[in-house]
Amino acid sequence: MDANITKLFVSNLPEGCTPWELRKGLECFGAITGSYVARKRDKGGCRFGFVSFKDIKDKTEFVKSISGVKLGDNKLRINIARFAVENSGVSGQQEIKGSKSKVTGAVSGGRPQLRDGRSYSDVVGKSFGGGGPSRSQQPDVVPEHGKYVVVPDKTGAFSSLFGLALVGRVVNLETLVDFDKLLNIAKVSVANMQYLGGLSLLISFHDVEAAKKFLDSKVIWGPWFSRLDSWNGQTFPMERVAWLRMIGIPIHLFDPEVMVQIGEQFGKVLHAPKFVEEDPDVSVCSVGVLVGDSGRINDSVTLFWNKKSYRIWVEEEHEVWVPDCLNSSGRFDSGPATSSPVVNMQCSGSGVNEEPLEKGDSGEDEKSFGVNVDSPPCMFSPNAGGKRNWRRV
Repeated sequence: MDANITKLFVSNLPEGCTPWELRKGLECFGAITGSYVARKRDKGGCRFGFVSFKDIKDKTEFVKSISGVKLGDNKLRINIARFAVENSGVSGQQEIKGSKSKVTGAVSGGRPQLRDGRSYSDVVGKSFGGGGPSRSQQPDVVPEHGKYVVVPDKTGAFSSLFGLALVGRVVNLETLVDFDKLLNIAKVSVANMQYLGGLSLLISFHDVEAAKKFLDSKVIWGPWFSRLDSWNGQTFPMERVAWLRMIGIPIHLFDPEVMVQIGEQFGKVLHAPKFVEEDPDVSVCSVGVLVGDSGRINDSVTLFWNKKSYRIWVEEEHEVWVPDCLNSSGRFDSGPATSSPVVNMQCSGSGVNEEPLEKGDSGEDEKSFGVNVDSPPCMFSPNAGGKRNWRRV
């Protein structure tokens, strides 16, 4: 384990905060190597998580400098994580006194040994550089219970897309569902599009030049993505969209704002019904929530109103959801682009999200679309319970 890593405990996170959002909110203070948001709450009932920074010289002064920073409307409480191995100043996982590990043997030179005496480097082989095992081959924490797999660090799925693909997180659910339409409006030709879960997409182009040209054209993708990067094998927080059925909301409280407040108990609300007075069935509603773990939600929430209480049952639907943009019958283009996948790149003349023109590869200013390519309003009609008619498989 890298002795230059400092793990911080961060409390009072906003409801529905994801590891990605926590990282993005604090990355301006230094190089972040990892972030995590716990599903449970601290003793004060607040959401909390952990952030690991690299190469912090004075930990105490660093914590003082970032204390009080806000994430959304919440003022964060930040301290050095008390029991984190990263903060102990040792380079390997040490045996805790009195514990009986079932999966580790002696620790030699900071390298945990398997029960049969082999080291992790024996199992996974040498690193790409040929200079012996890299730190990434050694797990930060060897689990005392449960199953685990040591994956060779030469393993690299989708490595053929390095330079050809971009990975991004869209700004909202409407943009995700309609992303194929946005590409058509902007005349952007792509080779393939794959869903990574949550609000994230992997977009492949026909050649490296096409991918680079689109990435450099933030005037186009800026309204669509909160973040867009070249795909080079990086890891991302686990996120997924969970559709929650809420049963038992009394008719006088069957209000979109109430549904949002219930949904926020489980994650970041991405969609809630709006025109509930037109729904034929008001005994149940569906709310889309962004969550950061794989556990199915089956819980209850108590509403308090006018000195009365109402118990609401919340259960996650079991169907696997995929955005409609992946089910386009025409797929993503009509064939390889003859030049650039982006034609006439520039924001519309609407004045919304206007940014300075960016230079293309040829050094010339890119020309105007003449159309607005911001995220369009949702064109789907709600069905029973207010859930949009988005395709499921």
